[in-house]
Amino acid sequence: MQPATHFRFGLALALATTVLSGATLPATTSTPTIQTADLQVTIDVPPTWRPLLDEDIAEALAGRLISLFHKRGYSGRMVQLKAGTTAANGVPQITIRLIEWRIGRSGQADCTLSASIRSPAGEKDLGLISSSAIFWPHASGHWGLNRSYDTTHALEDAAESAMRDLYGRLVKTGLIPSLGPKK
Repeated sequence: MQPATHFRFGLALALATTVLSGATLPATTSTPTIQTADLQVTIDVPPTWRPLLDEDIAEALAGRLISLFHKRGYSGRMVQLKAGTTAANGVPQITIRLIEWRIGRSGQADCTLSASIRSPAGEKDLGLISSSAIFWPHASGHWGLNRSYDTTHALEDAAESAMRDLYGRLVKTGLIPSLGPKK
């Protein structure tokens, strides 16, 4: 037998064994559904030239939001809905649309976003939320390595302040009963 014949015979044998054993391919679902979440968070980030950066930004903002909610006494389970994930029915969902998150020309770190909440009790547009933080560049290192550290802290402060404003607006809506006033 030639090598090509061995390959064809092996392939035919493997296919026949699979068919005769009754094996089936796993069914694929179009979109996964989140289970057992008390609050769902969707963060839309404006597209950049690096798609993986968009995901990192969304995860960073979701992490900040989840951390802030837990610090303020929210005990429910929060889940970030990523692209392609279907929202669970009957579970409140916060949608955040990031508009701007950058160091501005004035040297301020700016974070601007809009938000809305949808829950079984109703829907509410929370409006535009904007926050700034002071960017204090310290003496740079040999190649300006400290500047990225300072930039990161300024951007984090601006995002944290915007998330605090968002939390306050969510509490005022009363659409999520387990959210209480800040502690």
